[in-house]
Amino acid sequence: MATIRLANGGDLTIKLTFDEVKKQLGSSPEFVELPGEAGPVLVRPTAVIAIIEDSKRGTAGFRVGAAAG
Repeated sequence: MATIRLANGGDLTIKLTFDEVKKQLGSSPEFVELPGEAGPVLVRPTAVIAIIEDSKRGTAGFRVGAAAG
């Protein structure tokens, strides 16, 4: 399982490994159909900003910090 982070801030859990998702997204500039948890999802590769290997904990693993200044 992998989680993909979209440019709009949303996350999708995909029933493929990291390498499989990367291969699928790199194959076309158009929409790509991926097997999601609730069924197939269409994703435009340019909208994906990150792929996370494992989503067992249900989190994407992102943290945003700002330096005090």
